[in-house]
Amino acid sequence: MAQLREIKDRIGSIEGTQKITNAMYMISTTKLRHAKENREKNSAYFSALKNLVERLLRHMPESEHPYLRVTDKKPADQTHGYLLVTAEKGLAGAYNQNVVKQTERLMKESGGHSRLFVIGETGRRYFENHGVAIEPDFEYSAENPTHHVGRMISSTLLDVFESGGIDDLRIVYTAMRTALDTEVRVRQILPLISSMEKVDLMLAIGVTNEEFIFSPSPEAVIEAVVPNYMNGYIYSALLESFCAEQNSRMLAMQTATDAATSMTRDLTMEYNRVRQRVITQEITEVSAGAEALKV
Repeated sequence: MAQLREIKDRIGSIEGTQKITNAMYMISTTKLRHAKENREKNSAYFSALKNLVERLLRHMPESEHPYLRVTDKKPADQTHGYLLVTAEKGLAGAYNQNVVKQTERLMKESGGHSRLFVIGETGRRYFENHGVAIEPDFEYSAENPTHHVGRMISSTLLDVFESGGIDDLRIVYTAMRTALDTEVRVRQILPLISSMEKVDLMLAIGVTNEEFIFSPSPEAVIEAVVPNYMNGYIYSALLESFCAEQNSRMLAMQTATDAATSMTRDLTMEYNRVRQRVITQEITEVSAGAEALKV
């Protein structure tokens, strides 16, 4: 009987966990749907803005503007900035782990000095627990990203870059490659000239001959466009990461729910076998007792 109670308790515990994982699956499904809608709404705007900046840079005369100038410091003296997008909580498969591991590889390969600007409590807690310094006053949530948050982040990072606090800035985030697959992406966004794709931009956007007039000056145009570009880029990455997070959590919870279902089924079969064995033993004992009374 003790074995039966133990199996029954395990079944009850697993069923309780299954209810939680199934609820989290449903929540992630709803969040993913809303996140995809927001991503689609933002996609057209950011694509147009990115094309505009690429075209501007294509025709930009030589400039010493800080947003365009690549540092001439020795590699060992450079300070690299990393903007990481992680989640506020775990239970999302390898979503958070992939981002922090990719960042650690970048820091090791790049050398020099590093400054980490971490979005999401999971990433902040990881680096703090591993003794890696992060920017203590840079605390932004990855949950339900907004234009306002993107603007605040881009403003902070531009101030750090302009003041010489970092020589370049890369963003490390997760994007959805397919409906069931995600990938970690690394993009350099400052200095701006280095972040453009190395393709023939004129052919890529279907422009064969165009002329730009920069008024009042190329520097003034860059000064006006770059903050909006940074805001759009970061907000787009936040949306993409939030979609990937919910997708990863949804798949993780589905896997956990399926595993719980399988374990419950196996334990139920084991419970029935043990129960049948106990009943058979009791019947045998009763029959033996009845036979003994006849003697």
